Amino acid sequence: MYIVSRALKPVPPEELDHFEQQHAISLPTSYCTWIEQYGEGTYTGWMNVQRPDPEVLKPFVEYDFWIHTDESPISQHQLEQCITIGSSVDGDFLAVHPEVEGLLWLPRHDENITLWTCSENEFGKTLDRIYCGYYRQDTPITPRYYEPWNELRKHTFYHFTGQEQGSSMQALAEMCKTEYEWDAVLENEYMCKLFMASMGGYVRFNYATGREVALFYEEKNGTEEATDNDISLFLQAHHCTAYE
Repeated sequence: MYIVSRALKPVPPEELDHFEQQHAISLPTSYCTWIEQYGEGTYTGWMNVQRPDPEVLKPFVEYDFWIHTDESPISQHQLEQCITIGSSVDGDFLAVHPEVEGLLWLPRHDENITLWTCSENEFGKTLDRIYCGYYRQDTPITPRYYEPWNELRKHTFYHFTGQEQGSSMQALAEMCKTEYEWDAVLENEYMCKLFMASMGGYVRFNYATGREVALFYEEKNGTEEATDNDISLFLQAHHCTAYE
């Protein structure tokens, strides 16, 4: 798995141990291993892996947001005891409950809560299964990557005007691929991401709109290579205008 940032902020094991004792729950082993190693962050652009939180789902107890029948993995009342450990970029919740073995998937745009087994070895593989099962995909997102959250993260957005000059964003992405050495590439019909460890980030070309390019990088000190500045100059030289 490719790690976008080397500035990791692992969650201390003692913090998780204290949480388990305080809330009388056993968090999934693979989840604990993951967050103790990498810290909080976003997995393959769709799933936010977060510290356990007992407060997130409590407001939903009063609303009929999901269907609760004899076949449902939890009752509406049990929502109050659920611990969230993640959320998708679409607003879905991933949670655990002291009396339920497995992971609860509480979708934002579906009334049915589903239960998933959790791998004891690697949490990312469990997230891949949920992604393929819920979003009806044959294969998970590859390359697999993780964006740890930290205060060094910066970004710049650019407006691409090359279409007026007969160019395309796909052509710009191809030029950028050959201009620099990339550590990982993720590309489909909607977007292209080019990852580079030396800048702790990536360039994202939004094929869907054909107008937006984004540069994500980590703030460097004076002794480190300013690769992000080189790429910024490259983009500006090819019909990209930075904006706030």
